[in-house]
Amino acid sequence: MKKLFTVLGFSWICLFASGSGIRTPFSCEDDVSVLQSHYSICFGDAIEAGVSTDLSLAISWRVAPQTGVSKGSGLGKTTGNLVFSQPGTYQITFNIPAHGDHPAKTETVTVEVSSAKLIFDLEHPVFSKQLKTGDASGIVMTVPVMVKTYDGKAYNYTMREVQTTGVANVSSHLKNDKAVLKDGLNELSFELSGAVPTKGNIQFRVYDAKGEAQFFTYSITN
Repeated sequence: MKKLFTVLGFSWICLFASGSGIRTPFSCEDDVSVLQSHYSICFGDAIEAGVSTDLSLAISWRVAPQTGVSKGSGLGKTTGNLVFSQPGTYQITFNIPAHGDHPAKTETVTVEVSSAKLIFDLEHPVFSKQLKTGDASGIVMTVPVMVKTYDGKAYNYTMREVQTTGVANVSSHLKNDKAVLKDGLNELSFELSGAVPTKGNIQFRVYDAKGEAQFFTYSITN
């Protein structure tokens, strides 16, 4: 019982100190931090950014730049849904007031908004020759992709070399290192290198405009 009273007493002191501005000889736990520090989205997408804290604080936030976003500033621990209609890099700055023995501070969230939306047709990849056990180097894998670009402008797509998972020791890289994609249906070609030592499943992945991996599985049967 004595130990329980001590813990409850410490918690009450922390709460009292944070609410009254009284400085204590110890540091109350400061858990005020952003829930997520970086977002990668496409134009027209929405996010809800925020900070994590159980304290009752007068937190404010502001977006920069303020063009291309549905709301530029506000009060509270979360922004609510913010829609980003224009591509670019945005920063959401949370202003956190002093509390307990912690000084005022800012926490920043970065939002990267891509100028294109990519939807891969991963059910219909085409290989320039049959992918089977043995050497796969030089085989070209073509993946259809539907593209919607901001203001109809072309989008420059690049992707680093990507290693497959599964039974194969194969990697794929974008042919010619980059591709210019237009609004509508496009095709992306990836050249393979490496070998398939045995039958089984290979998992390929490609990356969309947000930098997120999209996966599909191909079965090697001979």
